[in-house]
Amino acid sequence: MRVRPRFDKLLRLTTLGLPALVAVVAAACGGEPTPPPATPEPPPAAKPAPAPTETPTAAPEPTAQPTASASAEAPPPPKSSEESRPPVLMSSEKELQSIFTTSPGAKLELGDDSGRAVFRIREGSLGSPHIITFKLDPKGKTTGVPIGKIYRLLVQIENSAETPTLETLDKPFEFSFPAGNKKDANLAIGEVKVDDKGREKITWTIYAPEKIDDATGMAFFKIKSIGNFFMHVTAKPPTEAPK
Repeated sequence: MRVRPRFDKLLRLTTLGLPALVAVVAAACGGEPTPPPATPEPPPAAKPAPAPTETPTAAPEPTAQPTASASAEAPPPPKSSEESRPPVLMSSEKELQSIFTTSPGAKLELGDDSGRAVFRIREGSLGSPHIITFKLDPKGKTTGVPIGKIYRLLVQIENSAETPTLETLDKPFEFSFPAGNKKDANLAIGEVKVDDKGREKITWTIYAPEKIDDATGMAFFKIKSIGNFFMHVTAKPPTEAPK
């Protein structure tokens, strides 16, 4: 019977001391057991940056390129009113003669310091080469009393006896003559024609001037044709207006 009480006593002691022993052991081991490390959460995935939005731009309009056909069909540029080549300049006191053609033009000065007549042929006025003579003719034909000197104009075809009358193909022929102080100076032109029997006949036409320069005493005229002419300034009234 004594054995049973002892065993029960020992069991109680053991049972009461077990928690203390566990506490002692735990303290000796550093306290409560370290829990296992937590598994780190993966970092959040980076969101991809949004693609840049391109601002729509208008496509450049294609530049039209000239084509050979377009160039060929394009109209030629307008012809300049100015002469493309400088005129031939000639001067003499008594007579001028040369071959003149379409280009270049010509400016002929006839006379001396007492007075010079000027004959201009504009470029493009003649269609083919002709021999043109411009000279003083003291014994030439007149209509009435001339003012100043008498002039002779001749147009000839090379190697021919013909003296044709030429119409301008472009601008009129221009003449200027000394008129002194005459305010009513006109130009008398006697055109010489030869009939079938070889007889000469002169037909006179009186032209009014384009202008008279009071400072120089020069009268300016424009006519549309040249030929076998006698020419002089006259006070007779005009039969033809300025051209």
